[in-house]
Amino acid sequence: MSLRDKMLAVIDDVNGSVAERGELVEIIAIALLTRKNLFVLGDPGQAKSYAINLFRQHITGARQFERLLSKQTDEEQLFGRVDLSSLIPGSIPNSALEGDDVYRNLRFDLKCAVDGLGQMKNAQDTFAMLDRASDKLAAYRKAVALLRPSEPVVQTVGKIPEADIVLLDEIFKCNDGVLNSLLTALNERKYTNEGHTYPIPTISFFAASNEIPNFNDPQEKILEALYDRLELKVVTVNIEDRDTRLTVLKNKQSGAFGQVSATITLEELIEMQREVAE
Repeated sequence: MSLRDKMLAVIDDVNGSVAERGELVEIIAIALLTRKNLFVLGDPGQAKSYAINLFRQHITGARQFERLLSKQTDEEQLFGRVDLSSLIPGSIPNSALEGDDVYRNLRFDLKCAVDGLGQMKNAQDTFAMLDRASDKLAAYRKAVALLRPSEPVVQTVGKIPEADIVLLDEIFKCNDGVLNSLLTALNERKYTNEGHTYPIPTISFFAASNEIPNFNDPQEKILEALYDRLELKVVTVNIEDRDTRLTVLKNKQSGAFGQVSATITLEELIEMQREVAE
């Protein structure tokens, strides 16, 4: 299959599991192909988030992030929090050692010593080997910590800075602190924390809401900048055809909805984006 045929197959697959959402499904595809952000407006129960989530499931190898926003949502829940160990003098966070071959080898030696405890054939030698491995690992961590400049490290695993596709539900419920962090991420694909700016790999941000702010209200006008950064917009409506509505209910009861048969890899999606750009 050509890349175009693969995308059309995914669109057909998703349309087969959502009723009267052809426009939304097509615009989800356009957003991914053009690396744009999409905002979906509609009443509760109109399968807005469901359609987005179902489409996302068809992109294999893509790191996903999803969050239902509220006034209590803070920046750390979206972008990660500072690793406290990076703030302790003489300490070094594990994330700073993950790519260190010497550190990995020393950890392997320590693991072998720990595994040897279970055999207990020669307990004295095993404990001696365990002590040596522990001392070497501790000494190496200390040496690296002394040579490394002391600066805060943000733990971003599983958060937006490491996500390829992001879904933010009820996006206008976010508070001012989250709003400010989202603006740069949506517009420039960057995130700044503790004075450092990080590029993020996000292809598209998808957002959904049951309402849009009243931009004539001075208190809500601040959200207009967020609204503008969601370049693509679509409005969903209730299912109009009665037979279609009944079919949806029957398929949900039988578990027929949501089946994934056509997929696209992240690499294929990136190649599609190149073709679209040309």
